[in-house]
Amino acid sequence: MVIIGFIVGMIITTLTPVFADSDFETDEDKYITLCSSKSLSQSQQNICKKFNTYLKQKSKEVREDISETKQDISETSDDINAIKDKIEKNEQEIITLEIDIKQLEQDIKDLESTISQKKELLGDRLYAMQSLSNSNDYLYFIMGAQDFTTAYRRAKGIKELTEADQEEIDELSTQYNTLQIQQNTLQSKKKKLEQKQEENKTLQKKYESLLAKQKTSLKNSQQESSELSDAQKEIDKNLTRLFEESLKEQSSTNVGQITKPSNGQSSTSSSEIGIKIANKALTRQGCRYWWGAPGGGYGDGQGLDNSNAQYFDCSGLVAWAHRQSGIMIGRTTAAGYSQSGKSVSYSNLQPGDVITFSYGGGVAHIGIYIGNQQFVHASGSGSGTRGQYANQCVKVSSIAPGGYWYNYMYNCRRLY
Repeated sequence: MVIIGFIVGMIITTLTPVFADSDFETDEDKYITLCSSKSLSQSQQNICKKFNTYLKQKSKEVREDISETKQDISETSDDINAIKDKIEKNEQEIITLEIDIKQLEQDIKDLESTISQKKELLGDRLYAMQSLSNSNDYLYFIMGAQDFTTAYRRAKGIKELTEADQEEIDELSTQYNTLQIQQNTLQSKKKKLEQKQEENKTLQKKYESLLAKQKTSLKNSQQESSELSDAQKEIDKNLTRLFEESLKEQSSTNVGQITKPSNGQSSTSSSEIGIKIANKALTRQGCRYWWGAPGGGYGDGQGLDNSNAQYFDCSGLVAWAHRQSGIMIGRTTAAGYSQSGKSVSYSNLQPGDVITFSYGGGVAHIGIYIGNQQFVHASGSGSGTRGQYANQCVKVSSIAPGGYWYNYMYNCRRLY
């Protein structure tokens, strides 16, 4: 019968749809709505269990993204600060350039006025000279030059000019050269000013773009994380409710003791030890679930070796039944027992073997196999249960293929 049940279970498992993360990723809203429903079939519960695992993994990845984004913000803050410093430095240079340009423009204006006056005086002097000589040659010769340098050279060659006239011409030449330098400097500073202003515009855009990108990325990740967390909590709550309802629906009728096989086996055979363990656990049917109870319950400190223990959690019942049967195992968690003893396949289970269960977040429950595709376990809803619920107690449940507990089975072990 066990083999037939195993084959049936394999067929049911094969017929159950397999969902990949890509299926959930393309239609998350659909599965969030489904898994938040008040009524779910067993098949839908299995899908939602997988979807909840997917959400937890994605939530973890999003939290990692947030952490990386914050790290990126921290790393690029130096770049942003460098950009800000460069902008401020440029702004100071722009202010200095604007002051220099304003001063140069005033100096050029003053110098142009001085040069204009000197040119006018020199023109009057040349006009007086040509009047005395009754000739326009001087004036045409100098004023006909195409540029000031040529005019200056021609004027220096006129011997009739007095020493004072020559000094005036030299000073005019010096002032004209100064004017050229100032005008060139002015153009250079104006060009530099335009470059700095353009550079600041580019830096400002880069600064604002970096800052906006970081804030948007962080905001989006935080929003996604919050939405995933809300959806995950809702689905967790719904699955927990369905789980608790399934506990209420399970039969609380006590199962009788398991009889020894009549095949001439030695009284010390492993099967007989297993039957003894299973029968010890069955004697505790109806004893209430107490999370963290060491077997005997709350406070006596000797629970595992107390033959009249009254309160159990799932792993406490396993430890107590083994120790009461002479198998002195230590007290650990369901996850700890899932790695203890030796592995047993579902098809080779025999009374006394333990079965562990996982709901997607690691091994969280354990019970003792009693044969006929059933197991005895201390069944409760978790850390909030302290013996206050009569229906959360040591009971017998089915582990037949396709059933509730079969779908959450993690592994099977033999601890003796």
